[in-house]
Amino acid sequence: DDEQKRNMVHYECVCEGMSCGNGDRCQGQQCFASLSINDGAKVYQKGCFQVYEQGKMTCKTPPSPDQAVECCQGYLCNMNITAQLPSSKGYSMETLIIVILAPVVVLIVFSAVAVLIIRRIQKNHMERLNSRDAEYGTIEGLIASNVGDSTLADLLDHSCTSGSGSGLPFLVQRTVARQITLVECVGKGRYGEVWRGQWQGENVAVKIFSSRDEKSWFRETELYNTVLLRHENILGFIASDMTSRNSSTQLWLITHYHEMGSLYDYLQLTTLDTVSCLRIVLSIASGLAHLHIEIFGTQGKPAI
Repeated sequence: DDEQKRNMVHYECVCEGMSCGNGDRCQGQQCFASLSINDGAKVYQKGCFQVYEQGKMTCKTPPSPDQAVECCQGYLCNMNITAQLPSSKGYSMETLIIVILAPVVVLIVFSAVAVLIIRRIQKNHMERLNSRDAEYGTIEGLIASNVGDSTLADLLDHSCTSGSGSGLPFLVQRTVARQITLVECVGKGRYGEVWRGQWQGENVAVKIFSSRDEKSWFRETELYNTVLLRHENILGFIASDMTSRNSSTQLWLITHYHEMGSLYDYLQLTTLDTVSCLRIVLSIASGLAHLHIEIFGTQGKPAI
């Protein structure tokens, strides 16, 4: 096939340009019309390919931004052919404006939606806090006084002599709970973490429940708020509260702080003599007996 193409007839072609000399015609196996950019100026040429391989290679070359070739076969077939450079697809001003503004508009919309969602979550959280306050019961007639420089001992003594002996009054609980600074985590368990906190220079224990363990927190709060539950051999209850930290709801149970930790921790680190063992057993039995015994009266205590 290639040999036949090399022996093809020669066509007369239009010739224009520097390579044509004085003539305006040339003979070749293929005619062409080309356009090139030289120093910013367009240069048009027409002519013919004498060698088959030259025409085959040149005519199959795709156009570039600065050069294009159109080929044909036939008598003066390139007379009315004009090579065209590929059109440069530039961006219009409208397209550039859309490309720039579209991401900005999307960002503004997403930001507005995020703000609305956050406000909705905060509103629901506040409604939850208010409903939780209502579950404590009606506290009409309770006057919230400024805690000031009172110590926890002063507040608890006042509660035990003038109240039920089951912790601080509810409004004072909320005041104390929101003034506590968490210092260090001293333990973790199934229902949450236990932190050592400080309130006006005094150490307190803060048991933190997650929101998914709300039933456990509420059950312990109800238990500690039982009338006449306070006893020297039962962990002293101070307050309970709901708070929000790092965008998550936390349920706090605030009690007395014991530096030696739990009974298990104390027994792991301390060797006890007979007298100390009997003293511990007596205190445990006294606390359990107080829990289980029912106290009758106007402010009685049910058996727990």
